[in-house]
Amino acid sequence: MDMETLATWIKEENAETRRHFDEKAAETQRHFDEKAAEMGRHFDEKAAETQRHFDVVAESLKSDIRVIAEGHGVLVEKIDHLDTRMDHLETKVDLLDTRMDHLETKVDHLDTRMDHLETKLDGFIVETRTNFDEVRAAIKFSYAELDRRVSHLESTIKTIDARVSRLESRA
Repeated sequence: MDMETLATWIKEENAETRRHFDEKAAETQRHFDEKAAEMGRHFDEKAAETQRHFDVVAESLKSDIRVIAEGHGVLVEKIDHLDTRMDHLETKVDLLDTRMDHLETKVDHLDTRMDHLETKLDGFIVETRTNFDEVRAAIKFSYAELDRRVSHLESTIKTIDARVSRLESRA
């Protein structure tokens, strides 16, 4: 083959390769465009589905948040009520503490008085025992003295009786 024929053949092959490349490039472009359109539709569907799901979830969350907010409001009211009650109870406890301190003071005073009374009572008991012993001794002494006097009187009466009997027998 001569050079000219070779050049012509190369040109024809080059043109054929170019046509084949252009066809394949066009086919690839069409295939790419179809896939891009299909992916776009799929993306749009998924985006719409995701948006719907997000809207449902958002609405549910809004409802839950409303319920939580209402519950929070109720809890705030209850806490305020409990705070008021706690303040009232603290006031009562303070009053009870004051009364308890007063009662402790009274009890301490009563303890002091009781100690004083016990001391006096112990002294009184000792004094009473001493007095009782003295009274008992005096009673024993008086009894002995009375017994002596009664015995003396009985003896005197016997003597008088004997005299009266003798006088009566003489008469």
